[in-house]
Amino acid sequence: MKANWLKRTLYFKRPAGTSRGVMKAREVWYVILSNKSGKGIGECAPLPGLSIDQFEHIESQLEKVCLRPNYYIKSKDALKNFPSIRFGLEMAYLDLLNGGGQSYYSRYKPININGLIWMGSSDFMIKQIEQKLQEKWKCIKIKIGSLSFEKDLEILNLIRSKYSRSDIELRVDANGAFSTEEAKYKLKALSKFDLHSIEQPIMAGQWDALSDLCRTSPIPIALDEELIPLVDSSNREKMITKVKPQYIILKPSLLGGFSECEGWIALAKKNKIGWWITSALESNIGLNAIAQWTAKLKPKGYQGLGTGQLFSNNIPSPLSVNKGQLISKAYPMIKEVQSFISAWFSLEESFTLSTSGSTGKPKSIFIKKEWMKYSVELTRKTFGLERGHSALLCLPINYIAGKMMLVRSLQIGLDLTIVKPSLNPLKNIERSFDFIAMIPAQLENSLSKISKTNTVIVGGGRVGNPLLEKIKLIPTRIYETYGMTETLTHVAIKRINGMNKTEIFSALNGITFEKDDRDCLIINAKNINPNPIITNDMVELITKTTFKWIGRFDNIINSGGIKISPEVIEKKMSKIIKNRRFFIAALKDRHLGEKVILVIEGNKINISYIDLDKFEKPKEIYFLPKFKESVSGKILRKQTLLLI
Repeated sequence: MKANWLKRTLYFKRPAGTSRGVMKAREVWYVILSNKSGKGIGECAPLPGLSIDQFEHIESQLEKVCLRPNYYIKSKDALKNFPSIRFGLEMAYLDLLNGGGQSYYSRYKPININGLIWMGSSDFMIKQIEQKLQEKWKCIKIKIGSLSFEKDLEILNLIRSKYSRSDIELRVDANGAFSTEEAKYKLKALSKFDLHSIEQPIMAGQWDALSDLCRTSPIPIALDEELIPLVDSSNREKMITKVKPQYIILKPSLLGGFSECEGWIALAKKNKIGWWITSALESNIGLNAIAQWTAKLKPKGYQGLGTGQLFSNNIPSPLSVNKGQLISKAYPMIKEVQSFISAWFSLEESFTLSTSGSTGKPKSIFIKKEWMKYSVELTRKTFGLERGHSALLCLPINYIAGKMMLVRSLQIGLDLTIVKPSLNPLKNIERSFDFIAMIPAQLENSLSKISKTNTVIVGGGRVGNPLLEKIKLIPTRIYETYGMTETLTHVAIKRINGMNKTEIFSALNGITFEKDDRDCLIINAKNINPNPIITNDMVELITKTTFKWIGRFDNIINSGGIKISPEVIEKKMSKIIKNRRFFIAALKDRHLGEKVILVIEGNKINISYIDLDKFEKPKEIYFLPKFKESVSGKILRKQTLLLI
């Protein structure tokens, strides 16, 4: 078994306030275990000021774990002073045992969760509350202690003046903000708002005072921070029997993982104490694991697991929140997406990818991660993408275009929405996006909504004149891209709508072009692929960084000694044949060697050959009900011709 780790900084969409201060970013560490059968990923997510993990020693301890993963997996106490690492390792091992792809527990059912209201100005907090109520949450948890106590009471009064407990369950979290002297007074003042509970009213470690509060408080008390330093089972039992809280709150990241939390649950049940589970500001990898474990336990009441939407550069997640429930997205790509994410963070330096096969026989090629990262940086600079920008993945993940959208999300920190690939990916989506990559057919079927997107790149096939006409007045910046699997998608782009529309492809920064003796393009992109990439694309080379695409060399038709480019004819005929797919091809001919034919999808129609030269005019026309096409929607010409 091999192991590695890496660090990731998560940035809050807006500063997150608690009584302990305001966070703008937080750091997590991923642990990846690998063997011949797959990869498992876990997350170490300690919180400064709350975790007992020694932050200055986390990475050195992770190095030790990665040198001897089996030892640390088997040894229960080896990581007792690093509960977050223990949790991450437990996660990764569970994932590995279950085949990878972030499969920690097999079954998942919707989980009722509370809506978290972060500290801030009273206006800001009220705005959050109103939004949660509009979204039909049934339980709201409010952080208190950063404002004056009078403001906290004012906000709670505002809620209760409109909503009773039967409408909204209210929880408050003091994070130890009350002094022991003022705690009883404040608990009494809070009690008139019919609260479900208050979390950790005073600082941890004051068992006598806590015991008294739990016995006399008019509001049930839930302990959170109190549990974190109790790494020994004997101390846990002493605290429970001494304090006798009404509830305990379980944070696997801070308590040492699932097995440790299950020990706490057994202790709570023994003492007839309630409990619920909450996250600790993990990325979506950790949150996903905790959600799967929680679903397995089938707990009662509302859990605290809805924090995955806080970060501007989170990991793509299989979870979403709907009306106060955490639900699992059931789309086919999720297993592939999560497996790729695990592989991306692993020790592997490269991927084996398959070309589409649309212009020839599919082949396997090796792609290094460093090349993919460089490609991402080119895309970021070219289109002005920044952390937090929204993007849509609507292409198959098993091909390079889909993989690169994932890598862009991970490297830049894009807010990525993932949908099942289809010809109309925006059909059920109302939100706007900053960036989308599509094939021409997807663009054509999304025209009614595409104006909500800032930038669209189109690849996987040429954009024909009928579509160009439809998009010319759309305000969205739409670019046709030139690239292939070997170039990690686009190496050149051209604007195809608006005032800056052009027929000339321009290279991305640092990439140059030349031609071979066939007039085919040669791509020089050393940071993406160390060797020159010789294509079968015939071009008019304008400069070392610009060209005009003519057609495929392997499509060239030799008819009576005249070399004819099908793509040139297709461009001319696109003015005549509209709203139909068609292509020009060749069939063997006894007199000409090859004869030009026209293949049209659909029923018979009348065709005129205006603007075609003598040798360009098709000798025969074939109508087929349906063309053969690739997964990405490209017409497979050779396969389609077999239908004639």
